[in-house]
Amino acid sequence: MKSSRPNMRDVAQLAGVSQRTVSNVVNNFPHISPATRKAVEDAIRQLGYRPNIAAQRLRQGQTHTLALAIPNLAWPYFGELAHLIQEEARRSGYSIMVVETAGTREHEVSVLRDFRTNLIDGLILSPIELDLEGLNQLELDAPLVLLGERIQDAGIPHFSMDNVSAASEMVHHLYQQGARSFLILGSTHTRATSSAGALRQRGIEKALSELGLDSWAWRSVEVSPWTAEGAESALGQWLESNTLPDAIFTMNDLLGAGALRALSHAQVRVPQDVLVSSWDDTVLSRFSTPALTTISPDTHAIAHEAVAGLIALIEGRGDAGGKQAPTSSEEQSNEESKASSVDLPQAVADVTVSHALTIRQSTVRA
Repeated sequence: MKSSRPNMRDVAQLAGVSQRTVSNVVNNFPHISPATRKAVEDAIRQLGYRPNIAAQRLRQGQTHTLALAIPNLAWPYFGELAHLIQEEARRSGYSIMVVETAGTREHEVSVLRDFRTNLIDGLILSPIELDLEGLNQLELDAPLVLLGERIQDAGIPHFSMDNVSAASEMVHHLYQQGARSFLILGSTHTRATSSAGALRQRGIEKALSELGLDSWAWRSVEVSPWTAEGAESALGQWLESNTLPDAIFTMNDLLGAGALRALSHAQVRVPQDVLVSSWDDTVLSRFSTPALTTISPDTHAIAHEAVAGLIALIEGRGDAGGKQAPTSSEEQSNEESKASSVDLPQAVADVTVSHALTIRQSTVRA
C-alpha cells in the first residue's frame, strides 16, 4: 500500500526529472537550469513534499545537534547560560540537547564517552569534578569545548572569567564602603568547589594584602554545595556565636540569597549593619531585597564564543568564521574523505571573557 506522504520519487515523476535532480534542487546546489529548478519547486509545492532533513544530515555525517552538559539547570547561573547557548546555536542552524551531570565525575565521564553514539556533532561541557588527568585518560577525538575553571591547559577551547581579578575588585569596593573585616561564605576545599572557590579566595587575599590588611581580616564559613538553603543554615548558626563582620563575601548568588534570609531572621540590616556581595548576576541578585552587588560574567560572550568555537571544530576550521558552502553529493563524499585524514584544528586554550562589578543596594550605605 502506497504511503499517503509524498516522497522524492513522486516529486521526480511529476516534474519529469530524476530523483538525483530533485535532491540537487532540495539541497540548493548550483548548475541547475532555472526551468528545471522551477519544475521541481512547483512539484514540491503541489504535492506538499517535505524533505527528510535528519536523513540528509546523517548521510552527510552531521546531525546539526550539539550537546550541552552542565551541573544543574535549577541553579540560576547554569539555567540562564543554557538559554543563551541554545539561542546562539539556533542562530547558527544547530539545535541543543541539554544534559545535567549533577556535577559528579561519574556523570561527566559518561557524557563524554557516550555523546558520539547519541548522534551529536559536538559537546560543550562545564565540568565540576572531572579534572585534566581524567579528561586526558579518555583520549577523546571528538569536537569539545570546556566552560568554567575546573580544567585548564587542555589544548582545546576553554572559556572562563578572571576570578582572581574579579574577587579583588569586589574586596576593593567593599573596603571603599568602609569594610575592614570580612566573612567568606562558601566552600573552597571540596572537589566540586575547589577550582572557582580557590581562585576567588586568592583574589580576596590579594586585595587584602594590597589594602594593608592581614590574614586576620577575614574568616570563612564552609557551605557545600553552594545552595541558598546551605547558606541560610550555615550563616544562621555562625551568627549565634560570632561577632558580625563588616562585609560578607558570598561565592554565588544562591549563597547571597541564603545569607540575606539568615541575616533577616537574625534582625541584621543590610547594608546598614553589614555589607553583602554575591557572584554571577542572575535573577536572584537583581530581585533580592535589597538587590545584591555582584560580579557579572559576560555570559552572552561565553555563549557566543563557546558555540562558535565548537562549530569551528565540527566544520574543520581553526576560527569561528562562516559556514561551509553546500556541495553536491559527489563533492560531499570527497570532502568527507578529505576530512577524515585531517586532524581537527587545535584551538587556542583558556580564553578569558570579560566581567563587570555590578553595584547595587546591598553594599551601598547612604
